[in-house]
Amino acid sequence: MEKALEIAMRMALWLVAACALTLAATARAERPDCGSFPDTRSRLTCYENVSRAPPEPEAAAHSPGAQGKSMKMNARKRRHK
Repeated sequence: MEKALEIAMRMALWLVAACALTLAATARAERPDCGSFPDTRSRLTCYENVSRAPPEPEAAAHSPGAQGKSMKMNARKRRHK
């Protein structure tokens, strides 16, 4: 029983440490510098992953097309009521 309690306490300690590290990490990660990878395959994979990433929230909200789309959708909703 004592051994099980010791193992449970160690697991709880690791869990608390992992949660603390997760909460302390920054919420937004920086985009990687794909040119710093040593081989071409790694660089191309990096560029592909970066291109699939969703746009930054500030950039998406202030893009010229974003406002136009929402205005069009609002107009359609008003017409169909």
